[in-house]
Amino acid sequence: MNDRNILRSELTTLYSELDLGNLLNTIAEKIKTYLNCEESSIFLFNPRKEELYFEIATGGKEEELKKIIIKKGEGIAGWIAEKKESLMINNCAEDSRFKKTTDKKISFVTNSILGVPVISGDTLIGVVEAINKIEGEFSNDDEELLNEFSSFISIPLQNAILFRDVMNESKEKGQLIELGKIVSSSFSFEDVFNTLRDIITGILPATGINVMVDSQKKIYRLIEKEKDDTEEEQNLTIIKDDQAIFPLRTQEKHLGFLEISSEKPIHEAFLSLLRGLSIFVAISINKYEMYKDLLEKERIEKELQIARDIQQSFLMSEKIDLKGIEFSFTNVPSSSVGGDYYDIIKLSDNNSVFTINDISGHGIPASLLMSIVRANFVYTIRKEKNILNTVRYLNDLIAETTEPNLYVTSFTCSIDTDKKLMKYLNCGHNPSLIIRKGQAMELTEGDTVLGMFTGSEFNIREESLKKNDIIVLYTDGVIEAENSDDEQFSLERLKNVVINNSEKDTDLIKKEIMDELMEFNGSDRFTDDITFILIKVN
Repeated sequence: MNDRNILRSELTTLYSELDLGNLLNTIAEKIKTYLNCEESSIFLFNPRKEELYFEIATGGKEEELKKIIIKKGEGIAGWIAEKKESLMINNCAEDSRFKKTTDKKISFVTNSILGVPVISGDTLIGVVEAINKIEGEFSNDDEELLNEFSSFISIPLQNAILFRDVMNESKEKGQLIELGKIVSSSFSFEDVFNTLRDIITGILPATGINVMVDSQKKIYRLIEKEKDDTEEEQNLTIIKDDQAIFPLRTQEKHLGFLEISSEKPIHEAFLSLLRGLSIFVAISINKYEMYKDLLEKERIEKELQIARDIQQSFLMSEKIDLKGIEFSFTNVPSSSVGGDYYDIIKLSDNNSVFTINDISGHGIPASLLMSIVRANFVYTIRKEKNILNTVRYLNDLIAETTEPNLYVTSFTCSIDTDKKLMKYLNCGHNPSLIIRKGQAMELTEGDTVLGMFTGSEFNIREESLKKNDIIVLYTDGVIEAENSDDEQFSLERLKNVVINNSEKDTDLIKKEIMDELMEFNGSDRFTDDITFILIKVN
């Protein structure tokens, strides 16, 4: 079992912990262990005041930290709470969002911080932070790991907070603890509902107990009564002489209702306990559904990773020798399965074909269409040795066999190095560039996308090439990459990087482009695939 699976196994055990202090201490220590950092801190969010407060912190400064309140949007934790985004800072002294106030109060020096929000649905629960990486700097792998921490702890943390609140308000703590233990240790509605029935029948001569679970559109009848008129969703607490209906809610999320009918009037003294029981039933339902969603998310992510691996295996990974030209290429897949396809095919000693394509959409449909395009492109170009015939065939194939909303933008060219001649077709794709003597020329002429209509007309264009010309083929993920201010990288930036480095070989130019993109993006992870090909005429 690898470290990540061990961590998941350890975090799953947290579902049985309802004591908030114990839970937070365990989380804090695991963050220090797995993130290899000096300290960790956990803030909880007060939605009424829109404030963060320290509930737990390692390092012996807990009492001082508990006095500190952080407004939403203030400092690192406040920024994370406001944006609901993770944040990694490896040099706090140079980041304007970092405030030294907390450090001064507890005589501590914060050098680096990695923080992520803890979110349940759309509801912010808190912020967890790893502080001061012990060796080196926090990495993207660390950020991914802490985000995984956050996704696992959101359910037990929410349950422990609700348990604390209920226990503070209720007098019947013993019976609530009994149900709480079942709620925390079991993912079975049957266990929870059996205990609920036993507690209620122990204090009331109940004639009917029903639990409605909205997401399942199902009523669990723990004790059947002769007539049941309560079939519709209940949002409000209803107390009658012989009937009580409690909405099941957690963090403003409506999950269903608990209905109790009795032979005798329900005494007011029991209402506090019944309210507490309804909250625990809500916790149980919410826990079950969120855990089920988490498992489904993991299953989908595993399937997507397999799809990404298969997709990457289709793409060219090693260079081939081509007479008279040098070239480099790159593909940085986004977190989702994308639809970028590129290829370089040698037809003869002096003639090679370069193609770059962007399939509409993302996910599995785009991935499947990409595999179809790739297989048919390679087969047809090798058979026909003609880019026009190949493009026509692909267009008709896609139009006849896929849905209308699936299409492909494509730029395909053949380069004859003896004649220094490039023939190309642009099918609705971004205009490729020719960089020559410090100037950038856009190849804007083109035709419609592939796969929209059968029998579409496509035209070959020609361009004479000169020594040291650089041809740039790219997908829109390159120029549309955005920074934190929602500003796009842009075609002009791409042109400038290539022009400013045109004396270098294509491998070095590729590195310069990627360095500029990552600096602009603030990360090496992108929301869309980053794919481009650089060709330099020798």
